[in-house]
Amino acid sequence: MLFLGLIVICLYLNEFTLAFTPKTVWGPSAVFTDSKIYITGGLQPKNPNNFDGLTFSNEFYYLDVKQPIVIKVGEPLPWKELSSQSLPDHAWSAFSNCGLDDSLILYIGENNTFIANFVYIYGISSKQWNSIATTNPPLSNFHSQTQTVCDVKTRKMYRFGGMLPSSPENKYNYNLDILDASTLVWEIVNAPEQRFDHTGTLLRSGNIVYIGGTIHDNGVNSLADMLKLPLYNTYDNKWTSMTTTGYSPARRACHSAVLTQDGRIIVYGGCDADIAAVNDDLVILDTSQTVYTWSKANVISATDPPLPRCYHTATLVGDHMIVLFGRDNTQLSNETFILDTSDKSNYKWVSEFDPNPKPSTQNKNVIIGIIISSIVLALVGSSVLIYFYRKRKLSKADKFVHVPQIN
Repeated sequence: MLFLGLIVICLYLNEFTLAFTPKTVWGPSAVFTDSKIYITGGLQPKNPNNFDGLTFSNEFYYLDVKQPIVIKVGEPLPWKELSSQSLPDHAWSAFSNCGLDDSLILYIGENNTFIANFVYIYGISSKQWNSIATTNPPLSNFHSQTQTVCDVKTRKMYRFGGMLPSSPENKYNYNLDILDASTLVWEIVNAPEQRFDHTGTLLRSGNIVYIGGTIHDNGVNSLADMLKLPLYNTYDNKWTSMTTTGYSPARRACHSAVLTQDGRIIVYGGCDADIAAVNDDLVILDTSQTVYTWSKANVISATDPPLPRCYHTATLVGDHMIVLFGRDNTQLSNETFILDTSDKSNYKWVSEFDPNPKPSTQNKNVIIGIIISSIVLALVGSSVLIYFYRKRKLSKADKFVHVPQIN
């Protein structure tokens, strides 16, 4: 009995010891599919409290969001580590499901070694990575510090701009690189400018909206205009621009952007040219109208709001935006924050996420009222039916009653 108890204790301690905590701090890539947030790559410091000794990472892990998440200070999230031995170290990579069945596609970003093939596919069921050769790849592998957009209907990945920090010449990409994930064939389209550290968001209209980032023009880098946005339409393959109205957000790079079901692009975080965090770190672009409109989010918090950050990831799960990792010019962050986006008039930072929320008190009252009303109606209906049934039965009985004649 004592021996069995020791085995149980050892198994418990082993499970506790093997709990996975990511070392990555900023620059990872995330994709949401099958109720899981998969994350890979990024930069990790030798010392988690400063920027010294930075190395690229090939970590690969996921967070299951089918289960409720509660954020508590000092307690890690239930990350699950996956095999990444065949992956090169990397950061700022494109990571997407892109309509593939049971697979994830990774387009390697910045790394410190030469790799011949920079496209990898992960089999979710097989749990295996495979390096994939593609046809007509870009002549220069400009795939650092930019966001890739995927159209799941056509299975095409769109990667606009980017840069190679290690290249002294031809450092900036002037193209839109398109990869067909079904055929693994590349198409190269000219772009109107050289841009990096921006976001791209695909709308139902087929327009990809590119927001923020840094523009390289005549040897000078400057933050992009937030009011005039480049658009690329995936239906007619044409570039246009949109002059927005409303609020004027601070220019920024290294931010995140997620799209809600009603056409809001929620832009969070970002830094200026000195990697100092912007003040208006949560702004909204409403794309539901013909002319897109900016507004500054009205934020109320049920928990402490996050410190400003950039180089983070943001994933929309239902009505909740889950923010992971990041940094600014003074500090690193491996914390997790959750933004409730369900009320577009009041955005709320919360400490809990439940994919199957319980009905609110108001909803409970409505449900109880419906149940009681249904019961009352059923009783009334039953009473009426019984009344008419008995009346009809008595009426029939009266027809057959024999009344004796009196002589």
